[in-house]
Amino acid sequence: MIFGKNNQKKIDNTAKRRKLEGWEAKSIIIIGIIWTSFHLVIASGILLMSPVKIRAIHLSFALVMCFFLAPFSRKAPLNKVQIIDYLLMVISVTTMVYTVFRYDTLVRMGGRYKQIDIIVGIIAIIVLFEAARRVVSPGLVGLAATAIIFAYFGKYLPEPFTHSGFSINRLVQHLYLTGEGIFGFILGVSAEIIIVFIIFGSVLQEVGVADFFYDLSNSIAGRSKGGPAKVAVVSSCLMGMVSGETSANVATTGSFTIPLMKRVGYSPEFSGAVECAASAGGQIMPPVMGATAFIIADSLGIPYIRLALAAFIPAILYFTGVFSTVHFRAVRLGLTGLKKEELPNFKEVLLKKGYLILPLLGIVYLLLKQYTPTFSAFWGGIVLAIAITSIKKETRLNVEKIARILTRASKTAMSLAIACALVGIIVGVASLTGITLTIADAIFKISGGEMFPALVMTMLVSLVLGMGLPTTAAYVLTSISAAPVLIRLGIDMIPAHLFVLYFGVMSALTPPVATGAYTAAGLAGANPNKLGFTSLKIALSGFIAPFLFVYNQNLILHQGMALTAVIEPFITSFIGIVGLSAALEGAWNTKFSTITRIAMGIGSILLVKPGRFTNVAGAVILGMVLFYHYYVEDRRNTSLGVENN
Repeated sequence: MIFGKNNQKKIDNTAKRRKLEGWEAKSIIIIGIIWTSFHLVIASGILLMSPVKIRAIHLSFALVMCFFLAPFSRKAPLNKVQIIDYLLMVISVTTMVYTVFRYDTLVRMGGRYKQIDIIVGIIAIIVLFEAARRVVSPGLVGLAATAIIFAYFGKYLPEPFTHSGFSINRLVQHLYLTGEGIFGFILGVSAEIIIVFIIFGSVLQEVGVADFFYDLSNSIAGRSKGGPAKVAVVSSCLMGMVSGETSANVATTGSFTIPLMKRVGYSPEFSGAVECAASAGGQIMPPVMGATAFIIADSLGIPYIRLALAAFIPAILYFTGVFSTVHFRAVRLGLTGLKKEELPNFKEVLLKKGYLILPLLGIVYLLLKQYTPTFSAFWGGIVLAIAITSIKKETRLNVEKIARILTRASKTAMSLAIACALVGIIVGVASLTGITLTIADAIFKISGGEMFPALVMTMLVSLVLGMGLPTTAAYVLTSISAAPVLIRLGIDMIPAHLFVLYFGVMSALTPPVATGAYTAAGLAGANPNKLGFTSLKIALSGFIAPFLFVYNQNLILHQGMALTAVIEPFITSFIGIVGLSAALEGAWNTKFSTITRIAMGIGSILLVKPGRFTNVAGAVILGMVLFYHYYVEDRRNTSLGVENN
């Protein structure tokens, strides 16, 4: 079961937010505006500051907002802030300000520290854990706590996890006083890249880009069988690229796609599952990939365009599976699309709102010109979006809209910043103890160095580590823990990191946490258990595609690659995924018999599996199934229909 009573209580607690009034509500708006404005100034290049100082300021705002908005317990009042919360705000600001003013001195001292530094560090870590307890998944909090315990009690642990152990002073020094722990690379991703994209997404949401994507998708796919579900797939994919987080995107686009799917005849569980699977897919779809692409490219030291190109075909295969499942479910249920008069006109949509796509193109253009993601998001995204939306009165931004944009962005960034800081602790412990190499060694030994068992184990590790995390944090955690074993097996860096990214994203759909499924269930009025497993079925291609591009790296495009090298594996994979979706749903253009479904499933799996012999065998089986279905079953059914008449 995905959500037992205990899990449900934990999720409800972390999901609760205060609804403040009066001066407290105004304080949240002011804090959000100051916080996001600070990062916009940094992104513009006007203000230059040490990365650690930027991250400390970033985290201090996130902590203050957390204690304003997230109650201490489920029984705490939701209409006012308690005294303990104000106390924690003061402590948070004090410890972060201490970091800002103390950092230069610590650098000059070359690692030497005073006892007051350790005391402040301990307090900061405790406050961070309390904030994470309120707004981050309990699993991540437990993992971070386990990491610290592991680092301290290392000498008491059994092989292969034993190590010399580290004192409290050494741990705090590494996790708080350097750029290796809390204020390390991961929090830097949140403070220097992701928050700018969150603001960009908030701007687009305010000016109606979600409506544009929805109308555009409707004009393209609305009339086809099960059209509203296909509209949800396209629009959620487009918005998911920008939002950067599955649950947030489900909440944004699901509010209008899920009711429409239910209206044409899809069940609540299937409607929510389609939205969930499509929103997750937005995180792996170039060119933006929820901003995670920039982090992967930066960590691998490769140009952004190289990664975007590499991720293109796997993303197409993923959405092939999602789209096919939606279509064949509509065939099986006998669903139709919307009427022509209910749908917007494609040309009119483009002429009226097509300019809203320009900011996305602006970001991609600047990235291709080798500008940083932050610079590109600010000038090519935010500034361009504000400029072009000022042309029309209905999209023009005023003071009220700008305040709403910045406040909404700050609330979204809050949880991500705290999660990234907590992941920083885990990464810091990993760098201090070398546990990532131990994990890689363990997987390698258990799998016997064989590719398939190692891939399966790496998949499971990535799914577990990614549960309950935003996409970026999930990728960072899985990349340091799981990717090394793939590289050790001889897999190139790009497919290795894309492999763990895929399963970090899929963790949002996977029991027992399935945060994306839980969000969709609330909107659909569905059972979270059924919706979660339905999401897995729809997103099955997301579990297949990573194995495909690892075994056949011709699916990873790169510049100078011969087109002929990719055509055959792409076509066989494409047909295999479509066939597998048809087999699972029991439909093609009409319903399949059980034997036909089994045969089509076998043929599709053989087509998906790399290899000339298996591909030919799969094609033959699939061809025989379709021949039997069209020329034997259909004729027999027609004949029976005539006799009955």
